[in-house]
Parts: sequence; C-alpha cells; structure tokens
Amino acid sequence: MSQTDPDRAEALDMSELGGLPAEPLGKVLGPGFDGLARSTLASTRAPVAALTTPYLTIDASAVADNIAALQRWCDERGYLLAPHGKTTMAPQLWSRQLAAGAWGITVATLAQLNVALAFGVRRIQLANPLATGAGAGRARAALRTDPHREILSWVDSEAAVAALADPSGPELPVLLDIGRPGGRTGVRDLDEAGVVAARIRATPGVRLAGSAAYEGAIGGDPSRAEIGAFAAHVLHVHREVALPAAGPDAYLSIAGSDHLGEVTDGLSDLTGADGRVIVRSGVSIAHDDGHYRRAQDGAPPNAPRFRSALRLVATVLAVHDGGVALLDTGRRDAGHDQGLPVPLELWRTGRAAQAALDPAPVAAVNDQHAFVPASTFGATPEVGDRVVLGISHPCTTFDKWRDIVEVDGRLTPDSVAVGLVRTFF
Repeated sequence: MSQTDPDRAEALDMSELGGLPAEPLGKVLGPGFDGLARSTLASTRAPVAALTTPYLTIDASAVADNIAALQRWCDERGYLLAPHGKTTMAPQLWSRQLAAGAWGITVATLAQLNVALAFGVRRIQLANPLATGAGAGRARAALRTDPHREILSWVDSEAAVAALADPSGPELPVLLDIGRPGGRTGVRDLDEAGVVAARIRATPGVRLAGSAAYEGAIGGDPSRAEIGAFAAHVLHVHREVALPAAGPDAYLSIAGSDHLGEVTDGLSDLTGADGRVIVRSGVSIAHDDGHYRRAQDGAPPNAPRFRSALRLVATVLAVHDGGVALLDTGRRDAGHDQGLPVPLELWRTGRAAQAALDPAPVAAVNDQHAFVPASTFGATPEVGDRVVLGISHPCTTFDKWRDIVEVDGRLTPDSVAVGLVRTFF
C-alpha cells in the first residue's frame, strides 16, 4: 500500500503474515485450510461451510464500509483518528485503517505497544500511563531506533510523571488524563490538573503534548447530556492547563466507540486554536449485534453508522426440553460481558433454512456450550444443524481467536474464504 500524504501514518508490511498458515493446533480446521498460507486463500476460495465448528468469520466488505464511515466522519470534523488497536489486535486490519487515512493506532498495554512497533506503526498512543521506568525505557529505545516515530502516553498523577524521568532522553510526550470524581482514571479537577502539569514541566525527559479523556468510564451510567457536559469539561481543562504548555499543536484525545455523537456535542465550541482532536473508536471496525448495535440505535443523528462484520458459526449437538438446542460454542468463543451471542440463522444440509423469528440472545452459555430457546426459529433445530450467531462486544470476542476466517459479503452456506485474519493477544 502506498501513502501520498506525508502526514498520514505509513502502511504496514504484511509480507511475513501472508506466508503463515492457520495455527496448526488452532480452531480453524477444515479442507483447504490446513497448512495453506493465508495469502493464497483468496485464489483457492476454500469453502467456509466445510470448516469444523465453532469458527468465527469477518466480512471484509463490512469492515471496509465501517473503516470508511469513521474516517469520513473524522475528516468532516477535522479530527485525527487513532483507532484503538486493542479491539482487534490484528495488524492486517490496522493496516487497512492506516491506509484509509488513520493518523495512528491506539493501544492499552506495553505488550500491545510491542506489537504495534513490530509491525511498523509510526504513531502510537498508549491510552494508559507507562507507569514504570522499564516501560519508559522501552518507549525511549523505540524512539532512539526511529526518531521520526511518535509515542504518546497518558499521565494523571505526579507519580506517573516521575516514573518517566530521564535527562538523557529522548523526550517522551505525554497527555494529561482528565477524569471526574467517581470515574476510572484522570485528574479529578482543575487544581489537580495544574499540579500534575507543574510536575511535567519540572521533570527532565518529559513534555506535555496535550490532554486525553475517556468519556465511557466517568462513573455510573451517564446520560447523553452528562457525556456532553463531561466533554465540555475536558475541553475547559485542556484550554486552561494543557494548551498553554503544549501550544497550537496540542492533542486532545477523546471519544471511544459508545458516545461519538455526544462527545461532538460537548466539543461544539471547539476552534482551530484548541489544537488537534484525536478520536480513538476501535469497535467501529467490526460493530456487533448486541451492545454496540443498541448504542447505535439510541445515538444522536450526528453519530456515524456502522454494520456488524462478525459471525460465529456453531453446530447443534443435542435437542431437548421441547426444542431447546445445545450448541458447541460458549464463553471460550464469544464475548459475554456485554450480552450473550444472538442466533440469526439456521442452516440445514448446507442450505439457509430459517432466519430467527425475533433475534434475541441465547438463553445461557457454558464454557463450550450455548442454549438456544425453542422459540428462536420456526423450524425445530435438529442435531447437525448449524446456527449462525451475531456477537456482543467485539473486544472480548476477537481475543478468543488466533485466526478469523475472512469472507467478502454476507455469510451464507456458499461463502468462501478470502483470507485469514491473525490476532496477537
């Protein structure tokens, strides 16, 4: 992939990944997949229906549409985009986001930072404090190797700043994490923000580069108005504390995946003099059929719109209690912290036999099993049928798969693989 805009992040080199087959002891098992390099799947077009269940698929066309929708939304507002890489931990997908115009990639841990560095990401935001001298040393080593690389981290205390001290450099740019009482992280008020900013100014090897906040963790179950008010508060602290120190190139990192429209409302009086806003939405690349679909249904009209890209396929192992189906998938295969998987379609003898009458989550999950209520489909499930499930919360579904089967378009019994997406959790 080529980049013509020097201010855009560089594309990643995926050549080494392309030569890797599916994990030999992994969960993707079936004719045409064993030992086959992922870069050749598009030409061999291995049948997805031949795979042993459970398996997870991702729709390349939905991914492309979601990437374009978020990038367009950011471009229209003059925002930079550093999508949260922790959602997918898939450099193959990061590279598509970067090629579409993303400014950089956000990560949450040092291990994730290592993956981003290994695949050549040039602008990385660590949405946490580095916290230790060892962490700071790792970031500085990467900057010494490539002085043009940019690594931002967050701080919300004097202790977090002190851990970064090193007069020998290179200098580490940090963002002041702004929160509120009862929230997760971040300075709680303007006075505390001033104290931490003063410590940054007095600490060798550290530079205040702007502000950051996560509106999704400010405590409780905030309303739309509260999210907007919090975003306005963040902008106020940014103007009072970070902007004078960081200057016109200051960053303001805000906006996860749940409240993009509400954050925009809170930043309604933003001007070019306030620096550069960085949006971090990561879930948008895959969306879902649960938590984020419901959030989108209730989002304000100025929020971008996405569609679900993930489908989990399972087999009916048993049918009891008047038609309750037991599937061969469970907590090991799909996130369950923000809602259980949602049955969408029943396949029988290689054909799509029945769509769900009223899509609702499965009744329960065990480690390796899920229970589908008898009322889900018009036809009573039979042993050997396959059930296509949507998921809720992609962040805790991607991490259960080393390989995700890529299809191009809506998943059907006739779908073929166009690739394998490799994750690095």
